[in-house]
Amino acid sequence: MGGIVARLAFLPPPPSYDAEWKEITWIKTQRGQRIPLVYVPWPGSKLTIIFSHANAEDLGLIFHHLKTLSEVLHVNVVGYDYTGYGHASGTPSELDCYADIAAVFAYLMTEKNLLPSQVVLYGRSIGSGPSCELASRVEVGGLILQSAFTSCIRVAYDVKYTAFDAFCNLQKMPKIKCPVFMIHGTRDDVVDFQHAKELFKMSRRPHRPFWVKGAAHNDIEISYFTEYCQRLQEFIWSLDPKWQMKPGTVLSL
Repeated sequence: MGGIVARLAFLPPPPSYDAEWKEITWIKTQRGQRIPLVYVPWPGSKLTIIFSHANAEDLGLIFHHLKTLSEVLHVNVVGYDYTGYGHASGTPSELDCYADIAAVFAYLMTEKNLLPSQVVLYGRSIGSGPSCELASRVEVGGLILQSAFTSCIRVAYDVKYTAFDAFCNLQKMPKIKCPVFMIHGTRDDVVDFQHAKELFKMSRRPHRPFWVKGAAHNDIEISYFTEYCQRLQEFIWSLDPKWQMKPGTVLSL
């Protein structure tokens, strides 16, 4: 029944990019779907972020943000579309989202010769679901959760548990062994701030969180850009000092 809840949660927009876009690499998931990814390299970097986007987005809409993350953090960044989003095949579902991120992770392991410790997962909003799932199964280098929810149904209802739920991030947090950096607006009007506080309490290795005072669900990167960049840099550099540019360096784009 959780699949029903998840399907109701998906709101894929009309594709914002052409299926023949030269930046795209096509991969196949274990559930038989064909999904696109975009890889943004940073010269000499082994650290790679897998960015799982929010609900009403696709690769075309987030491409500029992927490039910004790469430039700000001096790392490689890969973004992808979930099954049923953009020009990906199929219909969105919770299980397909899990298969989607697993396929992207496998691509990095085989095609880019990375180790799990060289991968940081970044999930924004609904992207927290596949990110938490993979982090609970594989010990990656780090996990960034922005505007994340405890579970799908708890976004709408104040309940502790239901058999009809999906993307149960709260239950997965104790299984996640890597450092976790949380970003959330204190006035989030889509996913209440309380969700972030509950996830933070359940984290085994919480990094200093970025509770963005006055921010809503979709304005953190825009209205709080400088501090957002600084706090991301702080987290990435805390994972391994060799990824740091120079002490005190803050990029402004």
